[in-house]
Amino acid sequence: MAQTRVCFFGTPELSARCLDALIKNFDVKLVVTGKDKPFGRGRKLQPSPVKKLALEKNIPVIHPERFDNGFQKMIDDEGIDLIVVVAYGRILPGSVIFKPRYGSINFHASLLPKYRGPSPIQSVFLDGEKKTGITIQRMAEEMDSGDILKTLEIKIPDKWNAEDLLNHITEIGPDFLVQTIEEYLDGKLHPVRQNDREATYCRIIKKEDGIINWNEDAETIVRKIKAFSIWPVARTLLDGKKLLIYRAEKIENQDSSDVPGEVIIANQKDGIIVKCGKNLISILELQLENKKRMDYKSFINGYRNLLGKVFEKPL
Repeated sequence: MAQTRVCFFGTPELSARCLDALIKNFDVKLVVTGKDKPFGRGRKLQPSPVKKLALEKNIPVIHPERFDNGFQKMIDDEGIDLIVVVAYGRILPGSVIFKPRYGSINFHASLLPKYRGPSPIQSVFLDGEKKTGITIQRMAEEMDSGDILKTLEIKIPDKWNAEDLLNHITEIGPDFLVQTIEEYLDGKLHPVRQNDREATYCRIIKKEDGIINWNEDAETIVRKIKAFSIWPVARTLLDGKKLLIYRAEKIENQDSSDVPGEVIIANQKDGIIVKCGKNLISILELQLENKKRMDYKSFINGYRNLLGKVFEKPL
């Protein structure tokens, strides 16, 4: 297996962890990743986690504008046997997908054919799913429609948010990917065609999706808080300052005549309880503008007059 020459496509930390596992088991000849992006207060250009790792391992790394003949010649020159794609962020043309000897495989964070598209982790929380998983598929030209090589089911605990799920996938995914590739190359797997009639699709998440509308019911708001805990993070305004909410839970069967968005309880015992369009939510973890992320108890200690405040919609 160590002689199998791989070209890897990926960008975020999950991709970097998968790349690290591949480097230990295969001959990774080339890495393709996103361009350096501005980061932090200084807005200095920073390489992706994948690029950082590739440079540390002295593996050639590129971020091509186009997958033209020049790129395909590079694939030929490196003698690439297999392309592996993990959260790269761009769609590859068939001329690239089918070029290597063993084609291209993709790591997708859902149980395909459900949640094809760019936001499967967020979408399972928006829909209130109790399970999800990882699918390793043999790539096709249509997005996430390739034959399935292997799946791994993941149960979603009630207290998890998207951050927890991503961390879990990042922990278990690399070994699962390597194992699947080894079985694939050994001819031990029998690819299964997806049933397109069962396919569902997820969309690109936008920054404005994180704005909380307190007139919505508590269940909807909690699902959004869980879904957007990585980015853009669910947010509201408190005394004109941006307030990010990372964790919350619904409180069943408790309605009141208070205004949606109003903090009706704020103490160490009962927590931060907020009125919604229907029912209530308890905020568990949050971050006020220019402050650290903290649990509700620490927040109450530093914000004594929280009771009776009404959260507002950011402009």
